Amino acid sequence: MTVTQEDGGRLNAFAREPKMVIAEPLTGAEQRQRLRLYGLGVVLVVVTMAVTAWVSRGLV
Repeated sequence: MTVTQEDGGRLNAFAREPKMVIAEPLTGAEQRQRLRLYGLGVVLVVVTMAVTAWVSRGLV
C-alpha cells in the first residue's frame, strides 16, 4: 500500500491495483459443465416452487 503525506500532515493510503487478466474463451468441457450447473439451478428453482405450492395448499 502506498502512503503519501498531504498538506497539513495528513496521511493518505492508496491500494495497489491488481494485475489485469485477459479472459480466454471457454473450452467445450467448460461450456458443458456450465450448462449442467444452469440446468441444476433451474431444477432446484422448480422443485422449490413445487414444494412451496404443495405446502401452501396444506397437503403436508
